[in-house]
Amino acid sequence: MTKKEAMDLVLSKVPEEKKEAFVAAIREVKNPEDRQEVLKKFDVTLTKDEAMALKKKNANEVSDDELDHAAGGCCNCKCSCKCSCTCTG
Repeated sequence: MTKKEAMDLVLSKVPEEKKEAFVAAIREVKNPEDRQEVLKKFDVTLTKDEAMALKKKNANEVSDDELDHAAGGCCNCKCSCKCSCTCTG
């Protein structure tokens, strides 16, 4: 599972109107306990298989840009990074 797939999975569990707040909160996470609190606050529940897949994906945190892309934000990159966004610069 790639970082993008992992973020897409988690964000699919967050109501559309709460995604921006969720992304902002998850950016502030400093440790696994904080991450669990954010997930709980936004009523994100994962199946055992989903949680295991996320744990296996990578021990590193998702970058701010990856969070923005997964939440539907534009990176304002003029598409030079080939991120598949729809911005036109």
